[in-house]
Amino acid sequence: MATNLLKNGRFEADWGDESSHQCLIVPTDGSAPFEVVRGNIFTPPKWLTWFRHGMPVEHDPSNGNGWAQPEVRDAWVTGDPRRVREGLKAILLFTFFRIHDGGFLQQVQVQPGDRLRFQAWAHAWSNHKDTNNPQDFPHPDDSRWSEGQGVGYNHFFAPEGQVTDSAAKNFTFYVGIDPTGGTNPFASTVVWGKGAHIYNAYRHVPSVEAVAVSGTVTVFLRSKALWPFKHCDAYWDDAVLEVVTPATQTTITFEPAQPQEDERVEVSVASNHAHTGVGLTVKGPGGGGVPVTEIAMTQPAEGGAWKWAFAPDAGGDYHVAFTAGGGAETPAEATLVVTSKPAEVWGLPRAQYARTYVLMPPGAGRAWVEAVLDSGAWDDRRWTIGGSADDAGIGALDDKRVIAVNPAAWGDDLAAFFARYYPRTRYVAVVATTPAELAQKLRAIA
Repeated sequence: MATNLLKNGRFEADWGDESSHQCLIVPTDGSAPFEVVRGNIFTPPKWLTWFRHGMPVEHDPSNGNGWAQPEVRDAWVTGDPRRVREGLKAILLFTFFRIHDGGFLQQVQVQPGDRLRFQAWAHAWSNHKDTNNPQDFPHPDDSRWSEGQGVGYNHFFAPEGQVTDSAAKNFTFYVGIDPTGGTNPFASTVVWGKGAHIYNAYRHVPSVEAVAVSGTVTVFLRSKALWPFKHCDAYWDDAVLEVVTPATQTTITFEPAQPQEDERVEVSVASNHAHTGVGLTVKGPGGGGVPVTEIAMTQPAEGGAWKWAFAPDAGGDYHVAFTAGGGAETPAEATLVVTSKPAEVWGLPRAQYARTYVLMPPGAGRAWVEAVLDSGAWDDRRWTIGGSADDAGIGALDDKRVIAVNPAAWGDDLAAFFARYYPRTRYVAVVATTPAELAQKLRAIA
């Protein structure tokens, strides 16, 4: 069973949920519609009452009162079960010795491209009392009687245009959709269903269909009473807005989602529409075509599913287009970003280890090197001894230390050199005036 997109479509919500007296007035002079509050309009939750107001009255120029404001309230099953089609209550819009053209509207969030159907149930009680011509209105205030030839006590339904009797034409019901989401019921964008004259019992108002052109559509319930009878009552119940045909939705996904060059990529396409004559085109970063291979797929019960594979041979953006109708349609497109392979790095350590490099200054003779050996740096701790600053700093090691002996001999700022070119190196400076002093200071370093 289709999902009803309306809120409070059955008019069962308690009026106190919103306690709204809000309504939209549509002036007949062409000025913009505007919202006001009217105390005798009990607008149902999630809806907005609307009505046309003012002169002229096109069908009856002699009517000096014009289109009037109606009243709105709940119609409870406990008051009169005939006025409720289903549930505990319906909604009643009425005028008393006045004519009206109005109803209710609701804005609904939808998917652009959805084909929608709007339908509702309604009927009128159209009854008059005329003391000057009682013979023409023989059943005043009789809640089961509506005026008009062939109407009376009957459960009456006739499409608009098939009734000639003026009293029977008094009430006409319509439902409409504005696929752009506008709220003016008289805008050119509103699509109206055919009208119907319905009296004394609920009948289905001719439904209407439209394709949503935005993410919001507006539905309208409308009753029009032509003659200022004493009782011009319109009853509504069970309004339904449903998706007839969902908007075509086609998606493209990649596996892996973040591939590298030369890595096989599978392209999956899913749609709620069973496309025919499908294909896939892939263009590489330079605009050239990339060969694709189709992978057989079992088709779902509804819609369609397809899969292809290709191998990007370079890093960059790849434009992927799913086509249908033999290439005449492009239901979906996507861009896949392919990363280049990382450059191969030589000289990485086989495993992490701790290294201490004792960096001897330029001009250091044999005696200074022997002092390092005498400190136990080699026999006890296996420290590296050398005279190259780059050799001391190089290496992707997490624990790397340089002990710089008499760094001033280098002439430049040796600490700044390591900070700039080998920033993960721990730098320690040792200053000694004699080899013996150097050996002593190195022994003190853990």
